[in-house]
Amino acid sequence: MKPLSHYSAKPSHYNKEAEAYDAFNENHSRVINLVLEGILKNHKVKTVLDLTCGTGSQVFWLAKYGYEVVGSDINAKMLKIARKKAKEQKSDVKFIKGDMRTVRVGKFDAVITIFNAVGHLTKSDFERAMQNIHENIHEDGLYIFDINNLSYLLEGNNITKLTIDWQEMVGDTKVRQIQYSTIDQEGILASFDTCYTQNGSDKPKTSKSSQTLQVYTAVQLQEMLQRAGFEVIHQCSVDGSEFIERKSDRILTVAKKVRK
Repeated sequence: MKPLSHYSAKPSHYNKEAEAYDAFNENHSRVINLVLEGILKNHKVKTVLDLTCGTGSQVFWLAKYGYEVVGSDINAKMLKIARKKAKEQKSDVKFIKGDMRTVRVGKFDAVITIFNAVGHLTKSDFERAMQNIHENIHEDGLYIFDINNLSYLLEGNNITKLTIDWQEMVGDTKVRQIQYSTIDQEGILASFDTCYTQNGSDKPKTSKSSQTLQVYTAVQLQEMLQRAGFEVIHQCSVDGSEFIERKSDRILTVAKKVRK
């Protein structure tokens, strides 16, 4: 098989998915949001920068619990939806357009990038993002993120467990998404999507797309974070349970900025 190529996603990457994003992902965010809030509470975090906020799932959740949160994302359409939701909820949460590799917002107690967001970057760009994140965090502050677990995906037939077939109503439109994935030894996860949309009794429309993500083992993440000036203080599954190298499908990593 020809080796897959992976490139960092462009700002327009989620343009097509933006409108239906919440319908498919909001319920799936609840578990990790609960775990995330617990971690922040245990470490007495007060201010949070979400550098890959998308439509604001983590931002609004944390704001509800009293955290001072700023949301940033590279995709303008996702931010437009987040700002609309903020207006509807009468929330004063601030959203800005920015690239996690370069944006400087200030100093926060914690920075988060949730739901495999860092997988959209190449390895070198992720290391660049880590260095930038380091500059947006107070001394001893936290960087918290999740990513698919390469060790799990290479084990047996686990890659087939990523296959999805979701159907939701978005207003008057029925949306169905079917996806299957492949993985290689270098950690490039490729997903292939077919999306069907049907407005009322109109004929369904079909669109196809694909994307790649760079995924890692727990040890690879530890080594990369150390080079960027962080110390990993905890790794677990996204539901907060014990991380098991070949059994946990995703890795939730908590890293602390090392004092110079």
